[in-house]
Amino acid sequence: MSKGLFQVRHTQGLETRETYDAQIFFFKVDVGQKRWTDLIPSQFAQDDRELIVEFAQRLELSPEAGKTLIFDRQPRQRWAVGLIGPEQETFQILGLARSILKPLKDFRCRKILVDLSFLPADRALLLIDALTAAMQSLLFKAPRYGREEKDKEKGKSQSGPKKELYSPQVEFALAPTVNSARAEALAKSAELSAIAGNQVRFLVMQAGNDLTPKRYTKIIKDAAADEGLGFEFYSQKKLESMAAGAFLAVAQGAAHEDAGIIKLSYDPAPKKKGAATKVQTQKHLCLVGKGVTFDTGGTNLKSAQYMWGMHRDMAGSALAFALISLAAREKWPFRVTAYLAIVENATGPTAYRQNDVITALNGKTIEIVHTDAEGRMILADTLHLAAEEKPDLIMDFATLTGACVAAISTLYAGAFSNRSAYHSRIIEAGRASGERVWPFPMDADFAECLKSDIADIKQCRLTGGVDHIEAALFLSEFVPKEIPWIHLDLSAAENAGGLAHIDTEVTGFGVRFATHLLKDLFKSVVEE
Repeated sequence: MSKGLFQVRHTQGLETRETYDAQIFFFKVDVGQKRWTDLIPSQFAQDDRELIVEFAQRLELSPEAGKTLIFDRQPRQRWAVGLIGPEQETFQILGLARSILKPLKDFRCRKILVDLSFLPADRALLLIDALTAAMQSLLFKAPRYGREEKDKEKGKSQSGPKKELYSPQVEFALAPTVNSARAEALAKSAELSAIAGNQVRFLVMQAGNDLTPKRYTKIIKDAAADEGLGFEFYSQKKLESMAAGAFLAVAQGAAHEDAGIIKLSYDPAPKKKGAATKVQTQKHLCLVGKGVTFDTGGTNLKSAQYMWGMHRDMAGSALAFALISLAAREKWPFRVTAYLAIVENATGPTAYRQNDVITALNGKTIEIVHTDAEGRMILADTLHLAAEEKPDLIMDFATLTGACVAAISTLYAGAFSNRSAYHSRIIEAGRASGERVWPFPMDADFAECLKSDIADIKQCRLTGGVDHIEAALFLSEFVPKEIPWIHLDLSAAENAGGLAHIDTEVTGFGVRFATHLLKDLFKSVVEE
């Protein structure tokens, strides 16, 4: 692995290591262990063993998995001890990584040694992933609009988060039984994934009057050029000529005609010059993201309580953009196309209304029931565009319904698919990545409420029901049955106090989950 924030080596034993600002140790704890003295490996000097026990007793800290102990061993060196059990899943380990690293970051420890040599290989590798992701996520700098920050950032790119001046060096020390090449690859992957997650967080935190559709499109265009991605913009005029009525119904209420659908393209480089690769013709992934830069609710205007935070209703598009950027950085061995639906749902004399009937891009007519159900409208036409690519999989992301939050909270996201065989793989990808996702049913009888007397389909129902399921069934009308499709309702896009390794309310949820799931579903390609 190239030199950067994270380095991996095999440990040479518990040498003095005086040059480190902080040292982190992880001890394995089994169910039923009740004494700290039983956890501390024999390699520790007696003085250090006594010191750890003394601080644990002083804090009345029981030796249980997930617990952390942080103290100053010397005036210039901080020690941290984490306890890890065999039953902890990735979500818990990510949280443990955050709880250990955040105090060290706040203390500005610049050179950190993480000793994983006392753990089994599987636990050590899980911690490399978690600690790398946590540290990179903790280095995230949120956008600010104060005059001082504006002067500092003048002239700098606005396409992604700024680097903190604080830049720690983290070194992992492993037992000889752990494959260092695998550990290095895992750390690199976790670092790139966390950078992509930070990219999502940075875009989502932009102020609504700053991240307008026009500026958002420019940010994506500039970043696409930097990443080597193909860029195409379907303007409102172009969409009018295409008869994309569902998208345009939402866009027509805004004061400026700056809405549109962005198409981004990534193609893996050929293995040999002048020759197309086998994977390019075999596999193609399409990503779709909801990008409502502000959602007033339209004619059905939201109250102040529910309009607060609606500048973040573009998280799905930020996630799709971050994923295709990650594909380019990691050189995924299959084609990726992303369609981002960028629009503002405004109210005004030209805004669409209840009881309107509009015609979507695929020719289906939609009876409008509630103008605040705008997400499914813009996704309908965007999904149709993606389906015309005839990809091997379509995956869309959206902060779509409050019903999903009510059903599963902001600790999980909800998933829906026209392939029920994917359900177990979705659950496993959530567990493995630490971004937990749960699939919901899509039985046909849930869609009875979407039958219309005057159009092909109703947009939604006015009250009651299970809107997260009904919204997914509405969207399924715009994806041909022969194309596998997964819809992610991002109920975990925001969570008070952060989530797992993330310490901000805006979580950037989805990069780790989608990467795990996609590499599983496209496994045969990845392994070629």
